[in-house]
Amino acid sequence: MQLAQLPTLVQNPAGTPMAKVLVIEDEESVRFNMLELLEAEGFDAMGASGGYQGIEIALKSHPDLILCDIMMADLDGYGVLAQLRTRPETAMIPLIFVTAKTARADLRQGMQLGADDYLTKPFTQRELLEAVNVRIARHHQVNRLQEQVQALQRINLLKDDLISSVSHDMRTPLMNMKLAIEMLQLKPDSTQREHYLEILRTECSRETELVENLLELQQLEDRGERLQLEAIDPSVFSQALIHRFQLRARGAMQQLSLRSAPSLPVLHSNPQKLERLLAELLNNACKYTAEGGKIELSMAVVGDAPKSGDANRLLFQVRNSAQIPAEALPQLFNKFYRVPDGDRRKQGGSGLGLALVHRLTRVLQGRITVNSEAGWTVFSVELPLRPTLS
Repeated sequence: MQLAQLPTLVQNPAGTPMAKVLVIEDEESVRFNMLELLEAEGFDAMGASGGYQGIEIALKSHPDLILCDIMMADLDGYGVLAQLRTRPETAMIPLIFVTAKTARADLRQGMQLGADDYLTKPFTQRELLEAVNVRIARHHQVNRLQEQVQALQRINLLKDDLISSVSHDMRTPLMNMKLAIEMLQLKPDSTQREHYLEILRTECSRETELVENLLELQQLEDRGERLQLEAIDPSVFSQALIHRFQLRARGAMQQLSLRSAPSLPVLHSNPQKLERLLAELLNNACKYTAEGGKIELSMAVVGDAPKSGDANRLLFQVRNSAQIPAEALPQLFNKFYRVPDGDRRKQGGSGLGLALVHRLTRVLQGRITVNSEAGWTVFSVELPLRPTLS
C-alpha cells in the first residue's frame, strides 16, 4: 500500500466534532498505517483486528464511516456488511471495502450487499482520503436530509392535530347555537326565548374567543417586529384591569382583590400585550374558582441582588383558591389543553388561553411559572422593568 505525502484534504473547524472512522483490517501493519494517516488528517480513527470485533465497535461507537477488509480470518467483509445492514443503528453507516480482489463478480457481490465503494490494494494516500471524504460528505448530507424530513413530518403531525382540535372546538359552540336558533323558532314564550338568546350569546363569545386566540397566537409566532414599549404605572394599570373583572367576580360570588407593594417603579413594556396576558390569567382564575372562592392579583419588585437595591424585575402573581392536579401542571401551557373537570360552571373555553399567556410572556422577555398546592394555584410572571431591544 503506497502512502505518498500529500497536503491535508480534510478541514476540521474548531469546535466541530471530528468524523469517526472505523478501520476493520486483520493485517496489523496495514491497519496501523491507515489509522496513523486518518488521525494525522483530523479524523477520530478506531481500529479492529477482525470482523466480529469490528461489528462490536460499530454498534457501540456508531462511526461516520467504516473501512473494511474483505479477506479476514474470523469473519470476512461480506459477513461484516451483512450483519451491519440488518441492525437499525448501523444500517445507514457507509462502508468502503478495502481489498486485493478485483474480479467483477467480487465487486458485484459487495455492491449487492450494500457496500458504498471499493478501494483496491495497493492504493495511494490520495485515493484513500478522497474516498473517505466523499463518503462522509454524502453521509452527512443524507443525515441532514433525514432530519429535514423528520422535521417536516413533525410539522405535518402538529398541523393535523391543530386542525382536528380546532374543528372539534368550533363544532361544539356552533352546534349549541344551531339548537338554540331552532328552539327560538319553536318557543313563543318570552322567558324561554331569553334563555335561548343567552345560550346564543355565550356560545358566540366562545367562538369569538377561539378565533381571536388562534389569530393572536399565529401572529405572535409569525411576526418578528420590534417590541413597542411604553412607560406604564403598574398601580394605575392593575386598578383598571381589576375593575373590568369586578362585576364578573361578584356575579359568580367570588372575592376579587388587588395587592400591591408600595412605590412600584415604572415598567417599560407593551401595554396591549401585558393587558392581554394578565386578563387571560384572571379569566382563567374566574373559571376555575368556586363560589365564595378568592382571586388575587398582586405585584412586587424582585431582583438578582435585592440587598444591594438591584431590583430589575416586576413580579405579577394571580392566585386563586383552587388546586390543579400535579399531573396536569406540565401540560397547562399546551395548546387546547384543559384541566379535566376544572371548569366548575361549565363555561367552556378555547383551550388556548394559557398557551397565549406563555407566548406573550416570552414576547415581553419575561418568564412564567405555576404552582398549585394546599388548595391554591399561583401563576407568577416576572417581567424586566426595561426589556432589551434588538
